[in-house]
Amino acid sequence: MTARRPHVLLICIDALRYDCVNWQPQTPYFDLFNLPRRLTTPALDALAAQSVRFPRAVSHAGYTPLSLATTLTGAYARGHGVIDFQNTTCRPHVRSLPELFAAGGYRTAAVCGPEWFGSLGLSRGVQRVGQDERVVLDALAEPDDSPLFAFLHFNDVHSPYGYTFWDDAACDNRDFALFMWTHFGLQFDLAAREFVDRQGRRAGLDQWDGIVASACPADRQAERSLLLFKAYLHGIDKFDQVRLARFVNALGRSGVLDSSIVCVFADHGEIVAPRMPWVLGHGKFLTEQLQRVPLMIRAPGLRPRDVAPLAGLVDLAPTLLELAGLERRWDALDYERDGRSLIPAMESNRPAQPHYFQEGWSVRVAADRAWPTLFQRAVRTQDDRLLLAHGTELAASEYEEMSLEAAARYFVERGLGEIAYPQTCGELAGHLRAGVSRAALAAEIERAHPRFQCFDVAGDPLMRTPRVLTRSTATALERGWADEIERLTGTGNAAGLTAGTEDAILKHLGELGYVEA
Repeated sequence: MTARRPHVLLICIDALRYDCVNWQPQTPYFDLFNLPRRLTTPALDALAAQSVRFPRAVSHAGYTPLSLATTLTGAYARGHGVIDFQNTTCRPHVRSLPELFAAGGYRTAAVCGPEWFGSLGLSRGVQRVGQDERVVLDALAEPDDSPLFAFLHFNDVHSPYGYTFWDDAACDNRDFALFMWTHFGLQFDLAAREFVDRQGRRAGLDQWDGIVASACPADRQAERSLLLFKAYLHGIDKFDQVRLARFVNALGRSGVLDSSIVCVFADHGEIVAPRMPWVLGHGKFLTEQLQRVPLMIRAPGLRPRDVAPLAGLVDLAPTLLELAGLERRWDALDYERDGRSLIPAMESNRPAQPHYFQEGWSVRVAADRAWPTLFQRAVRTQDDRLLLAHGTELAASEYEEMSLEAAARYFVERGLGEIAYPQTCGELAGHLRAGVSRAALAAEIERAHPRFQCFDVAGDPLMRTPRVLTRSTATALERGWADEIERLTGTGNAAGLTAGTEDAILKHLGELGYVEA
């Protein structure tokens, strides 16, 4: 008799920082805020104790659609085409994990928001979908001999910190309302899901970051960052102790947990920094704080341990297929993929790949046209170097046509210069104050701003100081990596462009802070 294949549960905890899991030895953000790491996360801790853990796992983008598209397809954006929630779609010939598991005889289910079933094209192969995990538990309880593949995308740790969109009496968000009132003087109308300030003005969840910033005086911005980080940590504890614990306990009671493959990861990290209180959340820029992510895999026959080499989320698709005995489905695909199975790395403690690619894109829309704009690219190497490549994308903002001067002001005012452009932020601000011409500013950027920077992220995880490179060393690095970066970026438009996004999806994305609703 052929052994029954295991169920496969792929769990994404959106925006969970890598140092906010108890099994991760590094604690850069807790050190930054001078806080001890006291996370009460029994469900995550128990899973980690039974899993293969990857303490140096990396994502391939600092925002959800591109990261999860890469995770679900095992290809970078040049292959799958998804670079934003709006106006892009997965290319028709690219197969995602739900499709590949369905073709291998699996039933498929997904727990996610409506954005995944709009234009993204990542719902292909999903046979049933729900807003919470009951759809998965119901499928597992059915008298069906075929195994289940389920993708669960949880937004509970995502901003607004401490607020959950889960419709359950155990999470009624009264704790969120109390925190907003105690620390920011903001009432929160639970029924209307709106903030009310001291003047009686109302604002929706989509304006959360702005209304919190305005409620905090300029001289208290660093304090605001500390409070928000504490709210973020509370959101992690709340999700683990209520929602995740309930789900994992239900799997255990049903007898499913021990015979299933369970993979837990984050699509990206989160930034809440006292040095840069105007930078909040995540986005198109590339930093170690966004790209490092938790990753663990629990499966029958896998011995719990840490796997030291760097690992990428792009590797999850072939890894899960091989663990389920479906590696031939992956090998038979007739287009280029970027993922490699992590199973050899688990066995040998040697890296599956020498380096990983990371990228940040925007889709710019004007009238009836949409086109992709490359923001940043990076290569993360096994020896803990992050090689950051910039270019003419500095000349455009993320959302609208802007002059070079306005683009520079955009970065300077939002503090992104300290992350992405540390060597020129002050210079650009000085030129703007002096009112230099566009041509002069362009020349200064070309002269002073390196297109290629190198960070030693093991010793400098906050990426405060790029390595000081001589001109010859910088030229050699750029020359050595330019072809590989261009190859991984691809030629022409990376995006699979499509038209428009439904209003209901835009509203949900607005509440998560991705777009203005």
